[in-house]
Amino acid sequence: MRLLLLASLLFFTHIANSATLTAHSRNVGVKLSSASIGDEDYTVAGASFSYFVADNLSLGTAYEYWFSGSPSVSKITLDSTYFIPASEKIRPYLGLLYNHYFVGDNSDIDSYGYRAGVAYIQEPMLLSAGIRQEKYMSDRSIFSNDDTTAEFVVGFSF
Repeated sequence: MRLLLLASLLFFTHIANSATLTAHSRNVGVKLSSASIGDEDYTVAGASFSYFVADNLSLGTAYEYWFSGSPSVSKITLDSTYFIPASEKIRPYLGLLYNHYFVGDNSDIDSYGYRAGVAYIQEPMLLSAGIRQEKYMSDRSIFSNDDTTAEFVVGFSF
């Protein structure tokens, strides 16, 4: 069945030079959201870290734990995101991602995909909205072959 992200709200704290996404900035975050697999609804909690290797280009990792459903699910993500410097306040973004899912006592599942959206920067706040699409490398019936979800981010720079 299709994995469906119902709503995503990411709160994260930036340990960064500024919210302008400059080289050597670091982002640390906490994630709260919900997801579903088939008839099971999950609450999702996680943490993320990213590092800007160049202006507007970040490499990151994240960990999520899905609970309140069965089976339990943990997810590790590796990603890269490029924020297009369209203006000082508006930055479209594109990214690539790889995910590894640990699903209860079942076999692990890998996926890869992309993310795209737009970020609004008003120091010390960063707001973004976009989509993520994943392609699962599994023949397990609980995941569909492709999964598109919405992502919403609210961030603060310190």
